[in-house]
Amino acid sequence: MAQPRETMRAVIIKNIGKPRVLNYARRWLPQPAAGEALINVQAASVNPRDLHLRSGRSIIRKPLPHILGRDLAGTIEKLGAGVEGWHVGERVCACFDGLGCEIDGAYAEYCCISAERLARLPEKLEFQAAVGAGAAFADSYLALITNGHLQAQETLVIRGAACSLGAAAVQIASVAGARVIAISPLEQAEELQAIGADIVLEDAGDDLVRQVKVATDGAGANLVLHNGPQLDLAESLDMLAARGRLVLAGALDERLVKLNARDLVARNLSIHGAQGSIAVDDLARLLQRLADGSYRALIDVVLPLSQARQAHQRMQKTASLGKIVLAPDSVLEAAKKPDNWVPIT
Repeated sequence: MAQPRETMRAVIIKNIGKPRVLNYARRWLPQPAAGEALINVQAASVNPRDLHLRSGRSIIRKPLPHILGRDLAGTIEKLGAGVEGWHVGERVCACFDGLGCEIDGAYAEYCCISAERLARLPEKLEFQAAVGAGAAFADSYLALITNGHLQAQETLVIRGAACSLGAAAVQIASVAGARVIAISPLEQAEELQAIGADIVLEDAGDDLVRQVKVATDGAGANLVLHNGPQLDLAESLDMLAARGRLVLAGALDERLVKLNARDLVARNLSIHGAQGSIAVDDLARLLQRLADGSYRALIDVVLPLSQARQAHQRMQKTASLGKIVLAPDSVLEAAKKPDNWVPIT
């Protein structure tokens, strides 16, 4: 007699649009194909790309219905054929560009992922902290270290620092031994300095280039992280020292941008994109640094998976250095303390 198929809870989109297209519903439990692992998801995070995919600004690369979510932390529930080096019950993390875009993502109680994409989660690191860093640290590492080749003693300017990616960039650069100038609204200045920014410049007015030059004794920055679709690209280039590098971490509003090519050549400047996935080994190193306290995951709020709509609405309206974390409702319910619970001191 055939066994009845199991189901799970997931947030499903059948059409692109506003947050109301996010539907919390039941779906068949996926089964891992050869080379895959079925992950019991304990936490996922909400990222700007999720909003872009949901609204149609970016393209979902599979037929609808679809499940969003680019990063997750959880345990291995089941292994597909041919998977070696992993065991059921192991704590894992995953974060890569195709998750939640090319395949169903982490807004679910379970998710199937290629075992090659998994990184082990250090025992000291909680699931929510892992995704509280997640894509923000992965994208910052790709931009600053992999593509930007940031070195110790160099000066980095972070434009658009008042977000989770900016906060991650501050920490990665600070630990790498760079001097960090963050450009942000002043409301976030104290928090940015607490996590490693040497100088915070107010993101206002038309003299930011002059302020960067003053802060660098007239030399300019070795690297500028340009993080924001509405920022002036030419202005970011003007902040650079000779042989400086500009890294674009977010898509520009305009596809065509006029630049001073003569200035680029004369000062030996270079421009780099930063989109894609960091290597699994690099992700594992990021997780270890979170576990040993070198980096700190900043979490804005933890919401149940069933409130994914509210999570997207919150991200659209609220600027925060911390991530919005989603956890399956059953996980949060199991973690609740009874009303009469008293901590032992």
